[in-house]
Amino acid sequence: MKQQSKITFMTVCLLTMLSMNVKAQFNISAEFRPRLEYRDGYSRLRDSSQTPYLDILGRNRLMFDYKNDRFAARFSLQHAYVFGENNYSFDTITRNTVNIYEAWFQYNFIKAFDIKIGRMELVYDDGRLLGNSNWRPQAATHDVALVQWAASDYGYSGDFGFAINNTAPAGAFLTGYPLKNYKYMGYLYEQKKFLKDKLTISMMAILDAFQKPTASVTTKTTSYTTLYVTDSNHDTIGTTIIPTVSTSTVTTAYPTRIYGRFTIGGTATYINNNLKIFGAGYYQAGHFNNGKTISAGFFGGYLSYKVLKPLTLLVGYEKLSGNDFSDTTGQKTKSTSFSTLYGTSHGFYGYMDMFSNQVTSGTGAGLTDLYVRATVSLTGKTSIEATWRMFGISNGYLPATVKKPGDLPYLEVGKNLGSEIDLMFVYKPFSNFEVNTAYCLFLPTSSMERLNGLKPGTSKYAQYAYIMLTYKPNFFNSDKH
Repeated sequence: MKQQSKITFMTVCLLTMLSMNVKAQFNISAEFRPRLEYRDGYSRLRDSSQTPYLDILGRNRLMFDYKNDRFAARFSLQHAYVFGENNYSFDTITRNTVNIYEAWFQYNFIKAFDIKIGRMELVYDDGRLLGNSNWRPQAATHDVALVQWAASDYGYSGDFGFAINNTAPAGAFLTGYPLKNYKYMGYLYEQKKFLKDKLTISMMAILDAFQKPTASVTTKTTSYTTLYVTDSNHDTIGTTIIPTVSTSTVTTAYPTRIYGRFTIGGTATYINNNLKIFGAGYYQAGHFNNGKTISAGFFGGYLSYKVLKPLTLLVGYEKLSGNDFSDTTGQKTKSTSFSTLYGTSHGFYGYMDMFSNQVTSGTGAGLTDLYVRATVSLTGKTSIEATWRMFGISNGYLPATVKKPGDLPYLEVGKNLGSEIDLMFVYKPFSNFEVNTAYCLFLPTSSMERLNGLKPGTSKYAQYAYIMLTYKPNFFNSDKH
């Protein structure tokens, strides 16, 4: 913590001195975001043995931004917390929740070409594949390098990013990478606008590569010792063989065994007056880190229309392909389950986040989501949103535990998982202060109960409610001093 304080102090001093340049801009801002929650089946159904509860969690951020004609930089500290996670009064570091959230700089070679290096958020299009997971207090950033270019007169822009991950401290030679992050990642993003910016088309290709996991093999060795039995005259009258079992474990790392996963696709957005149409599609191929091949896909879209000045209606549908667990032979070598990689799941699949892990794992039965939403803007400061969703699985089979010979390793179930209703109210009395509150209800089917490892009939419904306050003060702006 002392080291972090020194770094913060030195950064503030440096950026303050740089801001004395009349052409430079320096800004210090913050974010405070506590959230009171009532969890009764949030993210996972519960049975009678589990109890709903209240919690308070949130995050605090302190951000330093600097910009001049050639350079831009950001340094931000983040404290992501749950009330009461450390012992009272004398203990603040049992769980050290303070970290460097962003730390990057950007250099503009020319007006339309620059590089950006460091720890940063990656958010593209709707955040489906690369997003900042902003709902979670800890959010998500990447250690990455970007090359960016643009031709604003032609409505065109593009990014190329790459990352190489290793453990610290860096050694003299290549070693294993035991973390669950990708080992290598690269992506190309292109966006072009047409029809006087009414139509926006983007394309993205992402390659993320993983090291084969470290494997441990335990070997049992049995040795035998002969014990001689003698009489009182020390004459041998028999023998006894005593077995001795010893175990040894050999751990093997595979730093040069890399499996790559490739995802390609794009989005199209058309906006004309009160009408908005959005569509997206992606294909995924390559291998998991266990060598399984991948062939999976995603498609989805929505249409929204502002019926009246305060009322907007939206209807959408999307599908993520999934594994067919009844194909026991194919499941050994191939996966047809689509993964949303490093995107933002909250909001896409309901505010109760029932499927956040399922859509990212790439090992599930897939997901379908049909939804309808109505948004009413009462004033410029308040709005009410109501969303109904109906979820399903792409294939009507779930994996099952084999308890005795002859049991099938899968279970046939109905495709309907249930429906979710989300009611949200947003009040923004000031430009930098927002109150967001919601009540969410999930009505599961027996298939959803089985998906959550419960017996049918043991969970009637799940509910979730929260009140979240977001305050973003600006402490210093060089343009105003």
